[in-house]
Amino acid sequence: MGTIAVAGTAAVVATAALLPAGAPVPVPLGKPSGRTLVCPDLGVAGRVPTRIDLTRPDTSGRVTAALAGLTPARDEAARTPDGWRPPSAVLAGDERRGHLETPGERRPPPRTPAPDLSVLAGLSETDLRNLADQRARDDLSALARLSPAERAEITRLAGPPAPDDLAALAGLSPGERAALPRLAVSFGRPVALRGTDVTGLAATVTAPGGAAGPARARCGPPSGWSWFAGPATVAGHDPLLFLANLGVAPARLSVRVHTPGRAPTVTEVTLPAGATVSRRLAAIAPEAAATVVGVETRAGRVVSWLVDRPSDGEPWELAPVPATATPGHAALLGPLVAPAGTGGAQASVVVAAPAGGARVRVRLVTAGAGPAGADEVVVPDEVVVPDGEAVSVPVTLPRAAALAVRVEALGPAPVVAGLRLPTGAAQGTGLAGDDAVWVPAASLTATGSGGAGLPAAAASPVDVPPVPSDAAGALVLAAPAGRATARLDGRAITVPAGDAVAVPLPVGYPGGGLTVAGGPVVATELVGLPAARAAGADGRGGQDGRPSQDGGLAIRTVSSVLPIATSGAAAPVALAAGPAAAG
Repeated sequence: MGTIAVAGTAAVVATAALLPAGAPVPVPLGKPSGRTLVCPDLGVAGRVPTRIDLTRPDTSGRVTAALAGLTPARDEAARTPDGWRPPSAVLAGDERRGHLETPGERRPPPRTPAPDLSVLAGLSETDLRNLADQRARDDLSALARLSPAERAEITRLAGPPAPDDLAALAGLSPGERAALPRLAVSFGRPVALRGTDVTGLAATVTAPGGAAGPARARCGPPSGWSWFAGPATVAGHDPLLFLANLGVAPARLSVRVHTPGRAPTVTEVTLPAGATVSRRLAAIAPEAAATVVGVETRAGRVVSWLVDRPSDGEPWELAPVPATATPGHAALLGPLVAPAGTGGAQASVVVAAPAGGARVRVRLVTAGAGPAGADEVVVPDEVVVPDGEAVSVPVTLPRAAALAVRVEALGPAPVVAGLRLPTGAAQGTGLAGDDAVWVPAASLTATGSGGAGLPAAAASPVDVPPVPSDAAGALVLAAPAGRATARLDGRAITVPAGDAVAVPLPVGYPGGGLTVAGGPVVATELVGLPAARAAGADGRGGQDGRPSQDGGLAIRTVSSVLPIATSGAAAPVALAAGPAAAG
């Protein structure tokens, strides 16, 4: 798939909050002429088809598309074996929303809903035995109809001949043998969106994903620092870090990887102009139970992204690791909804202390947890994070309930955090039979009242992307400090202080705009595979925006927890930090 960049002649600084109605709006100096966005390559260099959805708040200007990072001297065909070229005009005239389809070499098979076997519960042993006998007869009948040539082909495929000489494998370590089938990717396929007199452009990229549903990632601008928290590099996992230089001169980077029980690994990278390359995280930090990665751009205009993937899976079975908040003293992971199931959802919080040892407290923000500072304790003891290391903290989350996880550093040293959330997909699929998505953190700045807040930004609605056609969705809102009122496409949603609320999105939701009064509020869009029974005929929950009593968000798996952010933000953001909403 591709990377998106949207470039203009004037830089626009976007902060991560939205002013309440009636509050003063900061006005940038001069009229901005464009932005730069970059969408991560979730197609793994064009191996699977992907889709890029983009929107802008008004119809001013024009947005065009091209492959990013290519100078006129480069041959674009060398970067696109399938010959794909993005259309030159993407948004023009009165269009506010648009999309790009990028092809791929392989297309995943269509998803079929899991069969409902509940009817078998009431059958007698005799009926079950008769069903088994009938299935056996049908199989024998089908085999009997095969021609001799077809039988020979099946026999050949069932038992491929072994290589002549396996002696070369005898001297390999277990890690080296596990790495043999891993997919090697040396570049990505960025796509540049160039805007003229365009502001507020936002974009999201969607890939087929694994057994849990579509994989999604937010698009953002180049940045001096990018942080990613989560994936392991043990057997079965092979995360890839992509680095794209959008500039016309070589770029210089430092990649720092924090792992449990080891000093951080620092790798210096020089990236040619226009190049997009990948690095296997397992080659930098092998056999790590968890990783936290920091990418520092020392020179150039660089975009980085990380994908977790199985070492023995298909190219579409990847899980994006979204960029998380930079090191800070308080962070909110989510909000999210753990998929329905039995018992608690076994998640984990990955925390690193890049600038000195830290003590961390992990708490829950959800219904009944109370105001900030009195949240329900998720991890009863303080967690010690050694200087320069990362730790993985097991947490058990309630299922089918809107929530967020608050991570607080109790000393002067800042921390970086991310959350691993089980998808609810059937075991034995995806990443080493352990499907999970990665949830980034939003930075929270302590205030004198003991709450949290962020500076204010532009006063236009924040984009809520469309829900993929084969998925179900929900908007999840959390208010870690003060009560807030949000409006999604004109519909009011109340979020109590210290609480989280999930709002089902209708099937085929085309996308919309979110505004907030009060707060702060942190928001994400959650997608997954549809449940067998939806929450209601209109795909909505209760009148106040809460899900129904049966947890019915019409989602049976979680394949993505996508930050709802301004186009300049890379993590979930507080959408308001003003006075509490009245009423």
